[in-house]
Amino acid sequence: MSYNGYRLVLLLGIISMLGDFVYEGGRSVLPDYMRQLGLDAIAVGSALGFAEFMGWVSRPIGGFIADRTGRYDLIVKLGYGGLIVIPLMALTPWVLPIILLAVAERVLRGLRIPARDAMLARRRGDVGLGTAFGIHELLDQVGATLGPLLAIVVLSTLHSIEAVFLAMTIPYVMLLASITRLPKHVEHAEASYNLKPSRRILLYSVVVGLNSAGLLPASLVLYMVSVETGAGSWLVPAAYTLAMVIDAATGLAMGKAFDRWGGVVVAAGIGVSFLPALLVNTPIPLLMLCASLVGVAVGAQETVFRALVAQLAERDGLGSSYAYYGLALGAGAAVAGTVYGYMIESGTPTVFVAAYAAMLQLTAGIMLMNLLKRLGN
Repeated sequence: MSYNGYRLVLLLGIISMLGDFVYEGGRSVLPDYMRQLGLDAIAVGSALGFAEFMGWVSRPIGGFIADRTGRYDLIVKLGYGGLIVIPLMALTPWVLPIILLAVAERVLRGLRIPARDAMLARRRGDVGLGTAFGIHELLDQVGATLGPLLAIVVLSTLHSIEAVFLAMTIPYVMLLASITRLPKHVEHAEASYNLKPSRRILLYSVVVGLNSAGLLPASLVLYMVSVETGAGSWLVPAAYTLAMVIDAATGLAMGKAFDRWGGVVVAAGIGVSFLPALLVNTPIPLLMLCASLVGVAVGAQETVFRALVAQLAERDGLGSSYAYYGLALGAGAAVAGTVYGYMIESGTPTVFVAAYAAMLQLTAGIMLMNLLKRLGN
């Protein structure tokens, strides 16, 4: 086993952990802060849905830039260095700058992820690929939990959302110290993207888009918790922490199930995605259950949904297949933010909210099962 390989895997894992610490801590209170600034559910859902979409759009761009410039390490450093946008949110008590900073955070994440994953895959030494990504994902989720936990502590003691954003300066400084230790990685590769996806990838992208459009966004769950508890409540980041923990646990369990049962596990994930819509207008205990169910659905999207792309993709078109998958997921998130935001703000009865979710998830499920039947999966 290569010590240098493990050292780099751990270093990239720590960098990702600290990055998640910063941005997940900020995102755990962002819907609450946007509501405090006067935005309604439609505006919060639309703005953060658009930010999510732009994050997915930027991923293939980031991969192309990394391949063409060959400076993978530099792109990783710039991408993580840009997380200064989170502490800056404390200094911008105006709506438009906050939205722009939220979009910038997602775009920076999308740009750096392909370069980071390429470094992890190429420079891991003798560490197995699965082991390398497993260690990385574990540390990543640690950071995704620590950020909201720090937000809970700050809100419980200082009762200030701005103080939460400023508190993220601490892990951000640690992040800067970590990325300075990242070794240089130059690798000139010819970027060859198959821009015309296979029919099954297009169909699967529609499935993913429908699923994403029908899933109640975590940001709006946090918005509803804020409505129920009042601005600045520690229960808002607590709900996000719960979703992150469930996300991590679900992803691992569903990943193992996928290895055994295949695409039917993806269908189960689509089924779960319907349930959060039933709990949109409920008291705090049920909103916490709603956050947990969103965590299950997102955990499925991040693991088994992505795994099925690799099974469906043509042998020479995996990169572009993931690009189309990501664009569909992001577009669906943008639609979900706007539609659910409108229904929350207009007081749409739960039966109609549930009917919208059921229609999209049922359509996605039927399309998926037909696709799997053709493949014999």
